[in-house]
Amino acid sequence: MLVADDHPLFRSALEQVITQAYPEAQLLSADSVAALQAQVEAHAQIDLLLLDLHMPGALGFSALSWFIGQRPQTPVVVVSANSHPETVRRAIDHGAAGFLSKSSDVATLQGSIGRVLAGERELHPGLDANASGASLQSLDVADALSNLTPQQFRVASMLVEGLLNKQIAWELNVKEATIKAHMTEIFRKLGVQSRTQAVLALSSLAVEPPGDLAAPPA
Repeated sequence: MLVADDHPLFRSALEQVITQAYPEAQLLSADSVAALQAQVEAHAQIDLLLLDLHMPGALGFSALSWFIGQRPQTPVVVVSANSHPETVRRAIDHGAAGFLSKSSDVATLQGSIGRVLAGERELHPGLDANASGASLQSLDVADALSNLTPQQFRVASMLVEGLLNKQIAWELNVKEATIKAHMTEIFRKLGVQSRTQAVLALSSLAVEPPGDLAAPPA
């Protein structure tokens, strides 16, 4: 089971919750999208992903969309401090098998994880998924993102951050020509013609960050 959350205390708490319920489970962790992608590349089998939406390298539902594209048979439970009804509804529309608030207690977390592993879809009892769902554009963008390589995904994320090709090349320690090639492929997959259009398309996946982090589960 893979726990992807950039908050070390909460990540540790989630791992303890899983260990209590599944002492034989092999636990993997990631504190960024790059680390998540590295775990996917390193492990042929992942049975469950617990995913925070707000991690370094992620734009809203981008990490969720990419992972589901790579591992469509692996259920994903979003565990977030942002439990606004629209966020919950969009996460489910983008393929999450469940959504839990970071304020959930241990029993709720363990019960929901168990039901998702059994093949059910599970929402925290206090959450509402009846708000407006994902737009057709965001679903199309999610489908395109699911087909990006990890490096193309990183380039796309940096593009949204406003970095120029030469800056992205420096950050990734590659030649600028390599970044231009990645950009061409990203534009093709997104069905856009320019950086501006690409940023606007990718921004359809954005989610408002939570006001503050919830406390780790007790």
